Amino acid sequence: MDNTESWDGFLGSNFLKAEDVKDIETIYIVKNVEMDVENNRPLLVLESAGITTKFGLNVTNSQFVKNEGINSPRDLIGKQIKFKIVQAFSPNAKKEVDSLRIVEVK
Repeated sequence: MDNTESWDGFLGSNFLKAEDVKDIETIYIVKNVEMDVENNRPLLVLESAGITTKFGLNVTNSQFVKNEGINSPRDLIGKQIKFKIVQAFSPNAKKEVDSLRIVEVK
C-alpha cells in the first residue's frame, strides 16, 4: 500500500548512517519493523530526538539482537537501541568503511 497522504519517505534519505551517530550514548526507540524486500532483511524504523530514520539489520546486528534474547524482529518494537561505530568491509566500496553495530538493547 502506498502512502500519498504525506511527503514522508519521499524527500532525501532517511536511513541511519554511521556519520549520523555523533554520540554513542544516543538512544533510538524502535517504532516499527518493516521488510526490506530488495535485500530480504528486517528494516527498523527508529526515532531519536523526534527524528525518524530507518536501519537495515545485517547478519551481524541480527545475530547480536537474537543473542540478547529478542525472539523475532517484531519483538524489537518499543525497545531502546544504542549503536557504536566500527570499521567493516563494504563489498560495494571494496574497502573498510564506518559501519554501525548495535551494542545495547533494552
